[in-house]
Amino acid sequence: MLTGFKNAVEVDFSLEENQKKIMDAFRQIESEKGTVYPLVIGGERITTNQTITSYNPANKEVLGSVCACTAELADQAIHTANKAFAAWSHTTVDERVRTLRKLATLLIENRFYIDAWNVLESGKNWGEADGELCEQLDFINSYVMHIQNLDKGLELVPTDEHTKCIYIPIGVGVALPPWNFPVSLSAGMVVSAVVTGNTICVKPSSDTPIVAYKLQELCEKAGIPAGVVNYIPGQGSEIGDLLVEHPLTRFINFTGSKAVGCRIYEHAAKVSPGQKWLKRVVAEMGGKNAIIVDSSANIQKAAQGVVSSAFTFQGQKCSACSRAIVLDDVYDAFVEAVVEETKKLKESQGPGQENCAIGPVVNKASFDKITGYVEIAREEGNIVYGGTYSDETGYFVDPTVVRDITREARIANEEIFGPVLAVIKVNTFDEALDVANQTEYALTGSVYSETRENVIKAKKTFHVGNLYFNRKSTAAVVLQHPFGGFNLSGTDAKTGTADYLRNFMNLKSITEDLTD
Repeated sequence: MLTGFKNAVEVDFSLEENQKKIMDAFRQIESEKGTVYPLVIGGERITTNQTITSYNPANKEVLGSVCACTAELADQAIHTANKAFAAWSHTTVDERVRTLRKLATLLIENRFYIDAWNVLESGKNWGEADGELCEQLDFINSYVMHIQNLDKGLELVPTDEHTKCIYIPIGVGVALPPWNFPVSLSAGMVVSAVVTGNTICVKPSSDTPIVAYKLQELCEKAGIPAGVVNYIPGQGSEIGDLLVEHPLTRFINFTGSKAVGCRIYEHAAKVSPGQKWLKRVVAEMGGKNAIIVDSSANIQKAAQGVVSSAFTFQGQKCSACSRAIVLDDVYDAFVEAVVEETKKLKESQGPGQENCAIGPVVNKASFDKITGYVEIAREEGNIVYGGTYSDETGYFVDPTVVRDITREARIANEEIFGPVLAVIKVNTFDEALDVANQTEYALTGSVYSETRENVIKAKKTFHVGNLYFNRKSTAAVVLQHPFGGFNLSGTDAKTGTADYLRNFMNLKSITEDLTD
């Protein structure tokens, strides 16, 4: 039984008092725009000549910039973290828990400020931003609970000897979080390292580096010692391989594209000169997620779930639905229902402060990639909604629904990471499952069906890490829907669980003969 844990509750932004609080936070940030933020290595603020600029994707406004870490400083950060590990690894679990509970308190105290920075840097709406902060609170509270149980060690068979088998920290880690969840995943990577007694070097995404700096400040205020968490934004081409291949790096925690994840996996497998261990890689690398709708499904409910899964946060979630696989006898009715639900979404063309359902995609590169796929979709199927886009003010791509897509089409197989939904027609439920399983990814999936036989069959054969029935494929909640994928979606490290923490610890068996 999970005692002492309760999921955090999101802010109700329909209340005027909460609207005022986040607008006050936006006004506070207004006075901070243009700031240059330093690296933080061993508690020391370090400035560099080269910087990375952070933009608001809704209007291309410069929000500020962060100093870019050089190869020399990245090496310094790893050595600093290694030195800090010598002391932090011997702190008690109670002490680690104390600092993380303080961090949770600080997050709550600063939630509207953190939410506002997240909105401006990532293009989320208010609810999405606060939902992410709630997930971070859940990560803290779950990992605190789990580490106290893990600290008891394994239960062993009694003998005449004194025996125990305990979990111990392993060393310096590198956190490579994504831009699309810069609060929950960045801080989740930090918390999992800190609570297990390890130290960490965080290289945040170049699209969302400022909110990551704000989290660094909260870690310091919570009492996490200098050097335990180090903030080193930088270009992947400059410091990425160095961090992964460094002989003192013990583990790499990554969320991002398949291409980068596979590169990390390959480079981490090589034993560098002076390295004494095999490195661990925790990787989450994306998806091409499908929702199946069969003949018995509630079509309206299915359409609502698919639209929410496909288009919230502009489809920029690894769990987002990008394929709807629909039985032929309900196909036309489903497409019509999806179009009507998509029309209800209010599209944003503002500066990132309006609380709209649909906002911008994160940057120019994403805009170009997604709109390129929109044009491919125009050739491969029939666009029945959307297909329009503009980067005149910000990076806006309208939710796009494409029908008559075949299973061989590019938009049925390649990850787009944007608001483009391919609707595929099939003749049987078995064919639907076959199409769903055909891609190299296996992260999330959902089935809308009122036929028990189909539900049972899908539970056995729909090969994904997170499988849902008669609900959307997004919005996994910590310890309600442990999250992580199969195949080239990643290493299936289910976040929020005790299993996740075991990635960053070793089991040490100790036996003492007490006889004379």
